[in-house]
Amino acid sequence: MYSFMLAAESKLDRMVEFIAQYLGIDSVWGAIITVLDIAIVSFAVYKLIQLLKNTRAVAILKGIIFIFIFSYIAGAIKLNTVSTVISTVLGILPVLVVVLFQPELRKMFENMGKNSVAGVLRNLFMVQDEAAVETKNNETRNIIEATVDAVFSMSKTYTGALIVFERHDDLKDWDAQGTVIDAEISSRMLKQIFVHNTPLHDGAVLIRNGRIYAAQCVLPLTSNTTISRELGTRHRAAIGATEERDCVVVVVSEETGIVSFVKNGVIMRNMTGEALKSLLEDCLLEKMPEQNVKEKKSPVRFFGKRGSNDKENK
Repeated sequence: MYSFMLAAESKLDRMVEFIAQYLGIDSVWGAIITVLDIAIVSFAVYKLIQLLKNTRAVAILKGIIFIFIFSYIAGAIKLNTVSTVISTVLGILPVLVVVLFQPELRKMFENMGKNSVAGVLRNLFMVQDEAAVETKNNETRNIIEATVDAVFSMSKTYTGALIVFERHDDLKDWDAQGTVIDAEISSRMLKQIFVHNTPLHDGAVLIRNGRIYAAQCVLPLTSNTTISRELGTRHRAAIGATEERDCVVVVVSEETGIVSFVKNGVIMRNMTGEALKSLLEDCLLEKMPEQNVKEKKSPVRFFGKRGSNDKENK
């Protein structure tokens, strides 16, 4: 038994020595640098996966991985012509990646530019007063109730609507062409804005800091060519807005009255009142301090700035 333990210890020592040599670890400081290096790379990969999740880039990435696998197989079984063609493709792959992932790369660099180091650290370590958070959440719940009530009332009358909730990202460039209202949110106000043929009904309503900030806002249309052709301009604008910015959008179809919820470029159709309320609460309510610690997430800044498918032509 003792000899077995010595043999196991010897193998373990050799394994540790091999890993240390492979990673270039020759001191305690070297070990710290290596751990930091691995942590940074792991975090970068994690954020990249988050960025690509639920986007068309996932399908493109699978295709690229398939090319690499096929290239290895072609080389192993001596398919020289195939290997030459694939090698040529791989030679221009960096340029193809930039072209194919242009929207995702733009979004990533935009987010990097907006979030300063100080802001990131503040969001990570900020401690909030539980009573203040609960007060804001109660106000947000009232706003969600008013929104859900207005949305399903408009659904019954086939009144088209497009409502954008600003979250972390600033949406000032979208309201530049709109009409500033800066009014308290109520079900009656939302329904009045979207009444057909009224001055403010066309375009999106922007909810900022817990108020109806502007109407007639112009949103960017999605460039995703894989979505259904039956989707009209209103739904395409909702998808495009959430692809570019960290916001959530509620859409009411003018033709069918179907209510949709859009986040991160993904549209969810045929919402019920309870389902829509739950999704909005999940996106807009701030987390309690203990929840922030457990989940390691910064709270959504809804109040304040600290920090398939219908055919429509509207």
